[in-house]
Amino acid sequence: MEKPVILITNPMSPEYVAKLNSDPRVKKAQQLPREMWPLFRDIFNMGEKGATVDPGPMKPYLAEADIICSWGLPHGWVPKWTPRLKWMQAWSAGADHVRECGVYDAGIPVTNMAGIHAIPIAEHVLMLMLMLARNARTLGEMHSKRQWRPRPQADELYGKTVGVVGLGAIGGRVAEVCRGMGMRVLATRRTATRRQRNVHGLDELLPPSDLHSLLAQSDYVVLSCPLTKETEGLIGEKELRAMKPTAFLVNIARGEVVDEAALKRALRERWFAGAGLDVFWNEPLEQESELWGLPNVIITPHNAGHSPRQEERAAAIFEDNLARFLSGRPFTHLVDPTKGY
Repeated sequence: MEKPVILITNPMSPEYVAKLNSDPRVKKAQQLPREMWPLFRDIFNMGEKGATVDPGPMKPYLAEADIICSWGLPHGWVPKWTPRLKWMQAWSAGADHVRECGVYDAGIPVTNMAGIHAIPIAEHVLMLMLMLARNARTLGEMHSKRQWRPRPQADELYGKTVGVVGLGAIGGRVAEVCRGMGMRVLATRRTATRRQRNVHGLDELLPPSDLHSLLAQSDYVVLSCPLTKETEGLIGEKELRAMKPTAFLVNIARGEVVDEAALKRALRERWFAGAGLDVFWNEPLEQESELWGLPNVIITPHNAGHSPRQEERAAAIFEDNLARFLSGRPFTHLVDPTKGY
């Protein structure tokens, strides 16, 4: 096989790019120049609205790439501007940001990074749950005012029920962490066809058709499913009204999994107690969004998966698949285009 050219469109340490270039099996590994990142991001955002935009100065980089490592590619770029592309490595667990670029229609294999964010995201979920339970937002306001009393009410997680919607690598780790906190753990999984007790470390596994039952039982609902055509808008008004009045919603999946208009109304009118949100329909979240001002909401800037070990974990998956690509062996972490993950 001819030595491949690797293009990396997302931030990566110079040390890792140099490591790839030192591999004798690789012709060249290059990162999209930093000064082009804002243009790439702007074109990607336009592509999310259905527009196909010319790559401009990025064309030469795309044209010679046999392998592209990217968080996502803009609408319609494959294969129009990627004539040599043979494999795409999505630099994220979710592969929703590559579905409009044309790579699936072109029959080009896509692999993802499923599992690399499981540990930090599960810890982030635990943080949000504890902040909601312990009334951390009020405590923060008291701190800024140097105020000691009145002490706010606080609750504990022990003995509460958590419902995990989506039992993949992230959902599984969330379930494990919550079990360690003494919580009762329920979960739905796309492939589950019936209710099962005491499997996969859960108190109960439910099929997707029993989502409303999970919502009605849970003190904390954690959304950890991938964004697909089936899960877009999965949580709408009926689902939000099915939650307990005392329950909290935590979303670390994708903003589009929830009907945002219904969510805003639910939080305003207190259909349930509150929410911890790391993902939104539009990101960055607009400064004028009413979500910022709601007292029962904790917002984090889509950083649940951030960790200094992220590159190390991603590199291990990519290097394994690079070896497989060069030797003609099957990929791991291969995305099924019909499922979107």
